Amino acid sequence: MSYQDGLTLMHEHMTIDLTPGDLGTDSFDELASDLRLIYDHGVRNIVDLTNQTMGRAPEYVRRLSEETGINIFLSTGTYLETFSGTYISEKSVDEIAKDAVRDLTEGIDNTGIKADVIGEIAWSAPEEGLLEKKAWEAYCIAAKKTGALVSTHASRGDQLYPQVKYLLENGVKPERIVIGHIEFYPEEDSLIKILESGVTIGLDMIGKGGSRDDYRADFVKKIRDMGRLSQLTLSLDICRKEQLRTNGGYGYIHLFETFIPMLKKRGITDDDLEIMLNNNPRRLLKP
Repeated sequence: MSYQDGLTLMHEHMTIDLTPGDLGTDSFDELASDLRLIYDHGVRNIVDLTNQTMGRAPEYVRRLSEETGINIFLSTGTYLETFSGTYISEKSVDEIAKDAVRDLTEGIDNTGIKADVIGEIAWSAPEEGLLEKKAWEAYCIAAKKTGALVSTHASRGDQLYPQVKYLLENGVKPERIVIGHIEFYPEEDSLIKILESGVTIGLDMIGKGGSRDDYRADFVKKIRDMGRLSQLTLSLDICRKEQLRTNGGYGYIHLFETFIPMLKKRGITDDDLEIMLNNNPRRLLKP
């Protein structure tokens, strides 16, 4: 997929199949309608972080892209052990890495549609022995072999820096890493260590939990005041039918109607927004 100049959402799901109510392939019209709304605001690229254990649907996503004019980058990888354990346990590290490399270089499931990103790879705890750790070893191999971007999932703040440390120690370049769900960060020292490592961080749950958007807007200002906007991307992580605007939810348009005005009240400028929503994604997706 070629990067199209314009705004980019770095952490979304066009389909997902983990819990009842998740976005499925039965939501094409509603999803396309929501995507057209943000196309009108300049969005030209979306990273779909649904991987092979989350309900990935490459041909469906290609139809969405053709219908809306938005480039949609696909992913390879595995999610939390709860959903991915069987796949991981039945394969060796080398076999998992080979599957990822094939997705990235040849295409997904004989469709000829290639993945562009290794993500949303999940880490539920930093302890040794998890199947997730086995998968991460494989994805480090695949990332080094292909140069693909690695995008992560965490469930708690104390998982964020261990992810950075593991990826760097296993040879993944910091400029090819996005640490997702950064709003979980536990303390100032951890955030500073993450930023000083040179990785990109994703504030990617905008709109979730409603009142937390004030915290998120303050966080963006904090990162701007630290001089680190070149390491921050924004997204909403919409993954359920009820979240779509056409189904009565806040939708992707929430970023433009609600969150960006909140940022501007805190002194975030159009140039700052260009950095987070265009410059940084372009650097990550068009290396």
